[in-house]
Amino acid sequence: MVKSIDVHNHLYPVEWLEYLQKNANPRLVKTGPTSYLAYVNDVICAHIDRPGHYDPAARVEDLDKAGLDIQVLSQTIPSVELLSPEEGEVWAKRVNDSMAETCRKYPGRFYFYITLPYQDMDRAMKELERCKKEMGDYARGIMFFSNINGKPVASPEFMQLYAAAEEYQLPILVHPASPLTDEVMKKVKLPVQLFGYTLDTTMAVVTLIFSGVLEKHPNLKLIHCHLGGMAPYMLRRMDDSFKGYGKEWGYEGLPKKPSEYYKAQVYPDTCNFNKAAVTCCYQEMGADHIVLGTDYAHRVGDPEGAIGSVNALDISAEDKDAILGLNAAKIFNIK
Repeated sequence: MVKSIDVHNHLYPVEWLEYLQKNANPRLVKTGPTSYLAYVNDVICAHIDRPGHYDPAARVEDLDKAGLDIQVLSQTIPSVELLSPEEGEVWAKRVNDSMAETCRKYPGRFYFYITLPYQDMDRAMKELERCKKEMGDYARGIMFFSNINGKPVASPEFMQLYAAAEEYQLPILVHPASPLTDEVMKKVKLPVQLFGYTLDTTMAVVTLIFSGVLEKHPNLKLIHCHLGGMAPYMLRRMDDSFKGYGKEWGYEGLPKKPSEYYKAQVYPDTCNFNKAAVTCCYQEMGADHIVLGTDYAHRVGDPEGAIGSVNALDISAEDKDAILGLNAAKIFNIK
C-alpha cells in the first residue's frame, strides 16, 4: 500500500510562539488554553486552534486518525523574514533546528522545508548551506513566499536561491505571504484567504515563468499551494497573454510556451478539496504533477478529509497512488 505524503502543512515551534507573544509586529495573542491569533500589521493572518499545530506528539495522533503517513513540515505566516536581519537569521536557525529535532524524534514520519531569512540573502544562503550540510537527511525542500515583504520573487537577489535549489535538488514550496493585493482585499471586505493568497502565489509562479527563471533552471521544481491558485485553469490565457503583451512588459521571448514550463516544473497540491476543481487540475496537469496537501494548521485546510477527497476522484487507482504519495516520494527523494 502506498504511503500518503502531505507536502503542504505547517508546524509552529513552541519557542517561536513564545517569542511572538513578546514581539510587537508580527505578534501573537493567546485566546485560549490551546489557541492563538497571529497578527501582521494588526491584521489577523493565522489561527492556531489545537495542540497539533505546535505539539508534534499531538500532531502524530491527528495524523494517525486521518490516515496520513508522512508530512513535509514547514513554517508558515508570520515567518522570520518579517524580523530584522539579525533576528531573522537567529530565528531561521532555531526554527530549522526545531524541525530537524522533530524529524529525529519521529523517524520516517516527518521531513521539512528549510526556513530562510530572505530579508538578507547573504544570511539566507549561509543558512541554506548549513541546513543542507547538517540536516540533509531531513531537510528536503525550501519554504518560500509569494512575495518577500512586498518584494517580487523575480527580484535579482533571489536568483541565487533558485540556482541553489536546482543544484541541491530541493523543491520550493511557494506559499502565500501577506498579499500584494492586501489593501484591495480590505477595501472590498473579502478575506485574503479567499482570493488574496491564491492570486499572490499565482502571480509569483507565473512571474518566475515569464521572467525566464524556469527556462534557466530546467530541473527546478515548485510546489504551488492551493491547487495551483488560479494557474492550471488559465494556462491558455497565460500563453496568449505572454504572446500578446509580454514584450510590452519587458519580457524576452521563451523557447516554449509558459504553460509548458508550468506543466513540466510545477506541482499543484490538492489543497482545495473540491472534486470538480481537483478533476480540472488533474485533466490539465496529469496525475504525475499533482501532490497531496492538507494545509494542516490553517482553517482553510482539511487534514481529515484530504485523502478522501483524492479517493473520491473518478480516476484510476494508479493515478490516486501517484497523487497520494508516489509523486512526492520521487521529487522529495523519500524512499
